[in-house]
This record gives sequence, structure tokens and C-alpha cells, in this order.
Amino acid sequence: MKVTAVVLTGFLGAGKTTLLNRAIALRAQRAEENTGKLGIIVNELGAIGVDGDLLPRGAARQVELPGGCVCCILNEDLDRTVRDMLDAAPEIDTLIIETTGVAEPLPIVWALEEPSLAERVRVAAVVAVVDPTSFPAARAVSPTAEQQVEHADVVVISKRDVAAPAEVEAMRAAVRELAPAVPCVEGSLDERAAWLLDVLRDPELQRPVAAHGDVHDHAHGDGHGGVQAHGIDAVAVNVDELVDLEELEDALGELPREYLRVKGILWAVDPRTGSEVPGWIAVHRVGTRVSSERVGEPVGGGRLVALGPGVIEGPLRAGLARAVVSSE
Repeated sequence: MKVTAVVLTGFLGAGKTTLLNRAIALRAQRAEENTGKLGIIVNELGAIGVDGDLLPRGAARQVELPGGCVCCILNEDLDRTVRDMLDAAPEIDTLIIETTGVAEPLPIVWALEEPSLAERVRVAAVVAVVDPTSFPAARAVSPTAEQQVEHADVVVISKRDVAAPAEVEAMRAAVRELAPAVPCVEGSLDERAAWLLDVLRDPELQRPVAAHGDVHDHAHGDGHGGVQAHGIDAVAVNVDELVDLEELEDALGELPREYLRVKGILWAVDPRTGSEVPGWIAVHRVGTRVSSERVGEPVGGGRLVALGPGVIEGPLRAGLARAVVSSE
């Protein structure tokens, strides 16, 4: 399996390091749930409670953090930083890359999708953190603030505890303007951190899921197109047919924004490879991003699981029907 990667972006002071710190602490509290290490790549170790000056000159630019996390300082070459980190800690199964506050996320995604990394890393999502109290000013002084939202798969609205209701609603409206299909995640800091950890930990496909059953405590619709961190619904369908992976990815990408997280393991053929030989494929959707990877044969056959506020089976089945090649 490839390492799951999330690009965490957001303008200066938006709260992405605060979110990351809380996610690290929460992950340490859930140590029994951790199956591998979490790799974190940042520009400054000091921002996450580690004094970079304590590292000897010339030493490996990695430190161990609580909860099975490894943190690394980003050097000028992202490709080399990621490869060195994964080589040094092969038990890493998930990766967060925190950008600088003035970075545009697309070049980082493009670097991760280069062949040298794409065989080892799967980009799960670009998550943009936005501060409703400062976003209008940031938007006025730098196009990067808008670009971070435009290229996000999910937007996390921070600082709800200090923002006025009118500021939060204006932030939602700005997201709808800049990225109409992109969902917003809200809630308390703990709830937002739990959501981020759930993105990194894929939905469990083995567990039975009742249609429209309440299975987690991290997100629901708020009536304004946002998703607050409380409870979500889940639906699951069995998939016995051979599917066209390209068509399925397109169909999953067109699901409504309420389908925050989709995961499936299916017997599929990918016409983009030029081969008609089918294989088992894991397909993922986080926010608006759809990705896939080859996997071993699952126990129990093919299936799709979707999570989000008010998700229902119909759109998931309709998208699947578009992609069916045969029932053999």
C-alpha cells in the first residue's frame, strides 16, 4: 500500500499549525488505534513544539514525537525530503505536509505526483485552513489566500470561538464563491483535529455499516453548506461486478459535496494503462479529490463505503452503475 499524504495549507496565521499540534496530541491519546507511524514535514520544527536549534548541525533533520509520529524539516527539495524520510522510517503509513502560509499548494501536489514519488505516495487531499476573522484582509493583500481555497479538496474553518457569526457566514460564502464543490469542516479544535485524523485513517471496510447509520462523531450539515463536527452518516454497498476505474473515479468525483469520504475496494480494469487485465484496486475520495492504488485481494469481495452528513445509497449506486463493465 502507498503512504497516504495530506497537504495542509492555509494563509499566515490561519491556524494550521494549531490544528496539526492538536491532531498530534489527540493521536497520542489514541495510541492503541495507531497501526503505523505518522510522518510530518514542516518548514520549522519549532512551530510544533520542537526546538530545531537543539538538533546538531549535519544531523538527520528528523525527530520523534509522541504518538508514533516522525517530524522532518522540509529542505529545498521536497522529493528528496519525502524519500529520505520514508527510507529512514519505513513504518510510516501516513504523511502530512504543512506548507508555509504564503505557499500555493498545487506545486507541492505536482511534486508528489511525479513518478519518483507517485509509486510510494498517494495524495489523499489538499486541506486548506481558513480564519474567518482575517481572510478578507489576507484576500485583499495576496492572491495566495484565494488560491489555497480554490485548489483545496476540503476547507477547514478555524477560530469559530472568536469569530462573529457574520464573519463565519461570510467565510462560507467566500468558499462557495471560490470553490463551489468543496465542503467546509467546522466545529471545535478537538473536533477538527479528530476529523483530520479520520481522513488519515481510512474508513474500515470490513465492518458492517447499516444504511444511514450514525457511526462517528465528527461532522454534520449545518444548514449553510458547511459540515460541523458532530455526527455523520455512512452507507455501504457490495460490488461484485468488474468496473472501469476511470469511469468510477469520474463518477465518484461528481458526487455531492456531502460525500466527504468514500473508500472502496473493487475488481477493476483501468483503460488509461493500456492494459485490459483487471486487478484489485482501492479507490478513495476525500472532499473533491479521488485517488486510487492497486491492492491485494480483499476478504469478502468488493465494496464501497461513503461517509458524510446525510449521505444516501442512491447516488453511490448510480455512480457505480456508470462504471460497471460486466457482472462476471
